[in-house]
Amino acid sequence: MPEYTWTAIQTQRGEQHRYRDAKTGRYVSAAAVRGELDRFVDKAGRESGRALTEQLRDGKIALPEWQTAMARAVKNVNYAAVAAASGGVENMTAVERGRAGGIIRGQYAYLRQFAADIESGKQPLDGRAVRRAEMYMQAGRGAFHAQKRAGAADAMPGQRLMVRSHRHRGDSCRTCIALNGKWFAMGDPEYIPVGHRECNVSCRCDEELGTMDIDGTITGLGRSSF
Repeated sequence: MPEYTWTAIQTQRGEQHRYRDAKTGRYVSAAAVRGELDRFVDKAGRESGRALTEQLRDGKIALPEWQTAMARAVKNVNYAAVAAASGGVENMTAVERGRAGGIIRGQYAYLRQFAADIESGKQPLDGRAVRRAEMYMQAGRGAFHAQKRAGAADAMPGQRLMVRSHRHRGDSCRTCIALNGKWFAMGDPEYIPVGHRECNVSCRCDEELGTMDIDGTITGLGRSSF
């Protein structure tokens, strides 16, 4: 995995940050950043969500053991996703650590319901359970974008922040198609964030942030920065 540094860039709209390749000195593209995140999330889905649930199905581990291991994996993937959007663990502030904690606590609540559904028999231990477990790891993408939005608000107070979605070629749900390329004011309820659409946490769309000037001109900040 390449070694990146988190570099501050002073702009008229406030301080922004981007990853830079420590070896070449070049700024890292949005595609490269997302590629690293997607590989991490997909690996967690296979090695944690899928593997643990198959072990539970096969009787190799008990439900409490499964839930504890799943909770650890949920914590790791969401904390790592927030860290990736914050410039790495070493650059996270107390606010960002607290934000990660809030996201993780929300996922724990969903996980408790998942375990209860397995215990009651409402959730059969078949392929659907395996897929549901993988989705808990996939939720890391939503955590990444949530931190990007919050980080921009923290870094650029007073700016009229905007957000738009860029559709991934594999995402074809109605909302991904309808939102593609359209700017929305940050917080506009008409904008559905990545991870909350019909395609759920499987969504691989990107979000781009921007600012609106007083004359209505929107300037994109790029998909790799905030």
